[in-house]
Amino acid sequence: MTLRYLNSISFFLLLLLSLNGSGQVTHPSLFKEHCATEDESELYNLISEYRRIHNLPAIPFSRSLSYLARVHATDLSANRPDFGGCNPHSWSAKGAWKPFCYARDPNRVQLMNEKPKEITGYKGKGWEMVYSSGEEARATEAFDLWISLDVTKDYLLNTGKWLKPWKAIGIGFFGEYACVWFGDTDDPEKGFGLCGAVTEDDSRNSSSAREEKAKPSTEGAEGLLNKFYLITGSLNSQENAEQEAERLRKAGYPQARVVASGNVFRVSLMEFNSESDAQTALNNLRNKFNGAWILKPGD
Repeated sequence: MTLRYLNSISFFLLLLLSLNGSGQVTHPSLFKEHCATEDESELYNLISEYRRIHNLPAIPFSRSLSYLARVHATDLSANRPDFGGCNPHSWSAKGAWKPFCYARDPNRVQLMNEKPKEITGYKGKGWEMVYSSGEEARATEAFDLWISLDVTKDYLLNTGKWLKPWKAIGIGFFGEYACVWFGDTDDPEKGFGLCGAVTEDDSRNSSSAREEKAKPSTEGAEGLLNKFYLITGSLNSQENAEQEAERLRKAGYPQARVVASGNVFRVSLMEFNSESDAQTALNNLRNKFNGAWILKPGD
């Protein structure tokens, strides 16, 4: 049984225990102790990297919105409020929240916008994307789908009708569902990140230790900096990145390797001595590797 599965089950059981007969949350420490699973952290890194290559800043990772996202993914998985003509933005009548069927309720947008405040006390409005796979949800699969659809790309890149920059983002996985919430207000709950990891608030006192720890994964980095890499993805786990590089090598790309930068592990499909050669390869492979980009020396 994986740690990922145990974390999800633990959250689900605590959520059930935190509801009394009137439906009110009676376990506030569940929110205060909330942290991101590996899939949630990986999806956050994928979205941040996607925004970076489009010259956009990362959106602050929000504890409030991530807790909300996990609660909603759990409700969707356990209670299926999206069935019966509703859709995945719906909420069941089996929790400490206002239930509604998004497809039918005339106040659906307002009800969605107010969910962060209703459940966590977050002061701003929220908007949601939901992924459902029919099997256990994975970060890369949700991300690949969202960047292929114009409506969800607009959320991710602040385009279309979403031109106002997001101030917070929350991510939650449970079962076959992955939920992402975007907020228009800063989240005062700081220091959110991967379970067991050093958060940004703690990093000022431990940056030297992290740099020292990262050195083995960047072996040969001085030589790597002089080349142009065709990057197909970025992960926060070296093990997962190595597995993806191995998969690409077996698929006929012998140059596939991991290019590490701190705690981000980028998967390179090919490497080139000139930017023009890298751009030609990118143009030829864009249809097969949607979202691929060129890592340049100094990036």
